[in-house]
Amino acid sequence: MQTKTRSSATGLALLIVRLSRMAGYRLGEALAAMEMRTHEFSVLNYLAEAGPLSQQEVGQALRINPSNLVGLLDLLEADGLLVRARDPRDRRRHLVQLTPAGRQRLARAWHAAEAAEEDLLSPLAPAEREQLRGALERLVGHGCGDRRRC
Repeated sequence: MQTKTRSSATGLALLIVRLSRMAGYRLGEALAAMEMRTHEFSVLNYLAEAGPLSQQEVGQALRINPSNLVGLLDLLEADGLLVRARDPRDRRRHLVQLTPAGRQRLARAWHAAEAAEEDLLSPLAPAEREQLRGALERLVGHGCGDRRRC
């Protein structure tokens, strides 16, 4: 009986999945130490980068189900990390934006995330890290191209 060998591309995809899970776990642990979840970090980070956005835009960009997003935004708003205000150009919708407290919490979360990343990437030399970053950015750019959400 002849066995089929896997291509190196198939093996790479599996390694990427494993690395993604490992990175997600380490990030989750680092954020949990400061009583934050990865979804909260994602929302705060995206709002810091993209500025005030509608709830729908936040949900679409981060691929969060609208019913889950409302609860998440409610918690972040109750903690004083973001506000939802009427859009002055369209009174029917609300814009979500970070508060100063949200920006401070995000800065602390980034320190925790950077420590987790440093631990994860510690086997790589600085040049290898830059090569990895470049390759990952190209792959993400390719996968998110043509207006696909990422």
